[in-house]
Amino acid sequence: METRNFIRKTPVALCGLAAAFFLTLASGCYQQALDKEATHGLAQDPYPVAPENLAPSIRMLVWPDTILKENQEDFESRYGVKLEIETFGNDDEAYNNIVRNPSKYDLIMVSQYMGDRMRRENMLRPVPRLNDYIYHYIDTSVLNPKADPHMVYFIPFDYAAMGISFNIDYVSGFPRKWEYLAEHKDNPYLYGRIVMTDDMRYAMAVTLLFAGLDPESTNPKDIATARDLLIRSVKEAGLRFLPDSKIRAEMISGSALKAITWSGEAAAILRGKSSCRFLIPEGKSITTVDGFAIPKGANSPETATLFIEFMLHPYNSMVVANQTMYASVNMRSMKYADRFVINSPSCMIAPPGDRVHMKYFQSEELRLYQEAWAEVKKAQFDAGKVNLIPTQ
Repeated sequence: METRNFIRKTPVALCGLAAAFFLTLASGCYQQALDKEATHGLAQDPYPVAPENLAPSIRMLVWPDTILKENQEDFESRYGVKLEIETFGNDDEAYNNIVRNPSKYDLIMVSQYMGDRMRRENMLRPVPRLNDYIYHYIDTSVLNPKADPHMVYFIPFDYAAMGISFNIDYVSGFPRKWEYLAEHKDNPYLYGRIVMTDDMRYAMAVTLLFAGLDPESTNPKDIATARDLLIRSVKEAGLRFLPDSKIRAEMISGSALKAITWSGEAAAILRGKSSCRFLIPEGKSITTVDGFAIPKGANSPETATLFIEFMLHPYNSMVVANQTMYASVNMRSMKYADRFVINSPSCMIAPPGDRVHMKYFQSEELRLYQEAWAEVKKAQFDAGKVNLIPTQ
């Protein structure tokens, strides 16, 4: 595993779990203004120049909490464009929304693999770049080189790695291997308190890794194995599937004690509850890059592009990273991000050779996954087996 060092601009090996979290806790209280002079400098960087055919408003479909109130207010006052923002819970929900409403949105935010799928299915249009200098800050090393490597249809914004968040007050050991998920069967408090991201591709991929299989396998037997493992986990371990934001809330509140989640969520969890740690198991690791794309039916693509470039402005990207805890792809932004972000799970990522980016599935391959996932979601855990945690 490596943690990206934006101060020295070179990756450094993570010297151990204790070191990573000691640095995190030693960084002190969360402060957005790490370096007033530096952040002031970022704010003075030139902002994107608006196109002549600026639309009075644009409608977008994005992840929750990504577009901060100050981003919205600044963009609207700076350019005189009203933002109509809707949110969604996972990639499949966004995809289905665009299928049902192909011309409703000017801009969407999805993961790179979903952007690649939509591009291949002719659902996107090229992003009409307006201010080329903005794109020079993007760290392309975290991208999937097989999915739109020249950023024609998909413009990256932040990235994360899948790992295991765990509450050390109730869960022992370190998740150095994915087999850690099956440990602690005798822990009386874990039933019903293990949660996983409610996203078909990622949940199935992690389960395939746990089973020692290819996380992107299209072999029907492998898919059936993952399906059965998940169903058994729901029934025997009380596994629950939640949107990422709810995983964060439940880990902080103590309603969940072990979570398969993203590094950005794990950082936010750690910020809210210091007893929650995070590690990316050794070996293959699921990596995601979230970013912006423009639907083919968009009415105002140039204005949508202006907003993309506005969000990629170094100051804006830094502010969003400081708030959401997801590492920005903007290298200039991350040089001045809060120390908590830099030293927390936010910047953890597997070495390049171990990163797994979700690949595009043909319709028949995708159908196998969808059928398996439908069976998984029918499984229910026994709420009566959930034990109360004694008050500490």
